[in-house]
Amino acid sequence: MDQIEEMKAMIRDEIQSISNLEERIAFKSLMEGVFLELYETNVKMYRMLEERVMNDLAYDINRYLIRTGLMERTYLDKSHHLMSPICEEDLEMVSYKIFDVREKLKTEGKFCLATVFLECDALTVEEILKNQEDFTGILRAGKEYPVNIRLERSERYGKEIEHLYHLFMKNGIPWKTINAPYLFKMVDICITGLPDEAGDEEFVTNFGADFGKYNRFVHYDMIPIWNVRHLKLESVGFPIACSDHENFEHVISIRDYGTEHAYLVEEKAGIRSVRQSGDKLLVTGQVENAKKWDIHMIRSGGDHKIDRYTYPLMENLRKDGFAERFQRKMGQAVKTKGELERFIRGFGLEDFIEYQDCALKENGLEFLETYSMNFFIEDEIRDREGKKQLILYFKPKGKETWLLRDLASFISSEVQEYFPEYECGGKLV
Repeated sequence: MDQIEEMKAMIRDEIQSISNLEERIAFKSLMEGVFLELYETNVKMYRMLEERVMNDLAYDINRYLIRTGLMERTYLDKSHHLMSPICEEDLEMVSYKIFDVREKLKTEGKFCLATVFLECDALTVEEILKNQEDFTGILRAGKEYPVNIRLERSERYGKEIEHLYHLFMKNGIPWKTINAPYLFKMVDICITGLPDEAGDEEFVTNFGADFGKYNRFVHYDMIPIWNVRHLKLESVGFPIACSDHENFEHVISIRDYGTEHAYLVEEKAGIRSVRQSGDKLLVTGQVENAKKWDIHMIRSGGDHKIDRYTYPLMENLRKDGFAERFQRKMGQAVKTKGELERFIRGFGLEDFIEYQDCALKENGLEFLETYSMNFFIEDEIRDREGKKQLILYFKPKGKETWLLRDLASFISSEVQEYFPEYECGGKLV
């Protein structure tokens, strides 16, 4: 029951306690006509004041929210309103000859047959990549040829995240770590040689691989997805010269795609600023002529009733409250354990892991079970030598136990941005 309902209940009780009918009518009239009206007006004004303070404190931190997921190729809907493949080439069915494989082996020393998903804990992924002696493979191309195979981390998804990071920087948007646990479990099946008897003109039709005791973790035809879509949009009208006689303002219409989404602009020549005004993007830079722009749309919105995801979607959402906005507005550093706990709980991942405590330890004393999801950001100022470890302890809660260390890695990566003087990592307890 909210406060206004409690107040009404109290007034009803008071009215019932008055035995004189005339006094009861007068009291009821006074309460309804004056007191309740005054009380409701005060509540309304307090709410308006609270809203104004919230809006003045900071911009919407979740406007550039990134969602990631993983789907079977057969269930992937190219017309989906929210999610797209991270790598468009994942949708292509490529055929190649033995000659193509040989040429690739000559230039790069390996040939990638396919990318697969390992449904296992982050530590098990490390174990699989270290113990590959017993892996065997067969290449089918007219005949079956035995080949040596090995698993390597798939780097192309990491490059897409790094590309997005640079886009955020170019557009002047603060970066938030992307919660992308599935991408760090994608590995390439590679071969490093071919039997001499394989003919150059033979087409590779299929392959087989045996990963021994790790076979149960390997899933084929899985495609990582996110809510980012690449667009090619043309300038509207002629560019307008700016008063500094160096830059030009370009107008790009986003009417066909929606104003509720966020947009990032890519331009090698550099961008001075990007503003969204209604159904237009206003881009200022040194590009003189109208052109087609590379636009990356970060789609927002909820799921439809018929949406189905094989694995839970992950996102870098922050709970947005007064304390959160005030801290960002004032640039306050996290100093107490209570503030750190509030910051970690702000990610809303308590259904999977629960933060327990933290500890400072000398470097190397304790094994960290997490990795950096911002591996492409290098600290070029601080010396890594002699850094203490800030270790975050988490209690497992969710059913998807094979995801928990990856989620701890996401949180640790975000905490690392607040504490560059320490090497931040996490452990499950």
